[in-house]
Amino acid sequence: MDLVFFDDISALHHTLRVAYEQVPSESRHAFISQRLESWGLSKEQAQLCASNLLTQNVEGSADFARTNAMHVMGSWVRGEQEGAVGSWLSTMKETWKFNIDLTYVHKIEKYESSISTGPFFQSSYSRPTTNHEWGVWAPPDSIADQLKLFVMSSSGFARCMTFEWIDNCNCDYKACSIGGDRFGRESS
Repeated sequence: MDLVFFDDISALHHTLRVAYEQVPSESRHAFISQRLESWGLSKEQAQLCASNLLTQNVEGSADFARTNAMHVMGSWVRGEQEGAVGSWLSTMKETWKFNIDLTYVHKIEKYESSISTGPFFQSSYSRPTTNHEWGVWAPPDSIADQLKLFVMSSSGFARCMTFEWIDNCNCDYKACSIGGDRFGRESS
């Protein structure tokens, strides 16, 4: 599926600003939905995205969405490890990367290894696996510590997922929870 979406955060801001200035409040969702449908999203996908983009549907909506996008943009990572070095070990690294062009890549890399030793033999194996999905994303126009991000994969699966700021008392935006799992901002 070829995804056509807003070119970047500035284009999203411009579209929401035009919607506020030129479209009556009660028609803005339909205006944004129609624009998204003209870019190839289904009616349901477009309505979900529009309702998330315009959660508040107020004068500052364009600015609030842009602010959220700028804070979310970047690479977020978490990891897990089980087992013990020298025997069985399983590691996992999960990354969400939200780009300025409103595309994302979600990658889960797993690595399992085992070493068995005995008096007459030694064996080992390793099994790396990588799963990734990519698509488009959009922020809501609400300013809060808990956001709902619109994400739609290249396969067309659209949903809103929970993105929550953690320990953000200094407004440093270095830790978040995505779908209930804690992530940290990955350094460039």
